[in-house]
Amino acid sequence: MDIFISMATKLTIKTILKLIIVFFLTFNNVSASTISGYELENLIEDWLKKKGIEPNISILHDLKYPECENSKILINDISGNSRLIKVNCIGKNPWQFIVRNKLNLKKKVSKKKQNLSEFVVLKNYKEKGSIISEEDLTILRKKNSVNNVFITDKSEIIGKKLKKSLNSNKPLKHTNLENDWLIEKNSLVTIINNKSFITIKEEGVAMSDANYMDKIQVKNIKSGKIIVGYAKNEKKVILNSKQN
Repeated sequence: MDIFISMATKLTIKTILKLIIVFFLTFNNVSASTISGYELENLIEDWLKKKGIEPNISILHDLKYPECENSKILINDISGNSRLIKVNCIGKNPWQFIVRNKLNLKKKVSKKKQNLSEFVVLKNYKEKGSIISEEDLTILRKKNSVNNVFITDKSEIIGKKLKKSLNSNKPLKHTNLENDWLIEKNSLVTIINNKSFITIKEEGVAMSDANYMDKIQVKNIKSGKIIVGYAKNEKKVILNSKQN
């Protein structure tokens, strides 16, 4: 009886050992014939980096797919903006899956915020006709526009006269400023008329604004007649454009 028990025990031990050996052989064979999620994640990240794209993907590292040679693994961007990446094995045991690449959009937003320009504005409210000094001005940063008409250089404003009253912190435009006329309307001028060897000079009043050699109407103070001449300088109007 004891002999039979001893033989049975030996048989059981041998059976258990065989099962353990078979288990390890099977486990090693399965491990060798699969590719893990960790390996696939690294493959996709390398592929994205080579294209100059920052990878931000996540695959379960313990995930197992049938073994596939690297040369038979195809990776494609199916979204056109590197958000959806498709991985496809064309080996003996084909498989495929899609993984999301979470792009970091914060950097793009920050670049937009940096697209600011400096514009010249008034520190305080100024009335129509006020002459602007450097002390009246400050700089305001705001979003730039391709077709903006605002003034960015203080030197273009200093000494100019406001065409209308303006509030503070409002970007200034050239249309807010009066032109620098050589002769301004209602200013006193000298009317010069050269005839042969005679030069006739009379006092007059400018009826309009004018720049250099613009046509201008002038009222002769003595006769009251309105004549047309040319603005020579800030105090002189000539009747013939060829006069010196």
